[in-house]
Amino acid sequence: MAERLQQELVKELSREHVLYGTKAQAIAKREDNDDVVFWISAIEQYAIVHLTYAQETSKIFPITKLFSAEELEEYCKHIFQYYERE
Repeated sequence: MAERLQQELVKELSREHVLYGTKAQAIAKREDNDDVVFWISAIEQYAIVHLTYAQETSKIFPITKLFSAEELEEYCKHIFQYYERE
């Protein structure tokens, strides 16, 4: 599954996207949407990418947020707490 997600990311990125040309390793995918966590070794950061399953031409799609390990941990805790309340 990781390889398929990595291939999808490459297909979606325009030349202007922040992740274009970088090697991304898929490490997790949310079950309830198309968000995937990738490890970007070149910049030593994690990226949460909302895959669109379409070829994008804009630098803002697919929507991508970069995180350090600590920031990603806090983000995941926040998301968990949000869904735990429902």
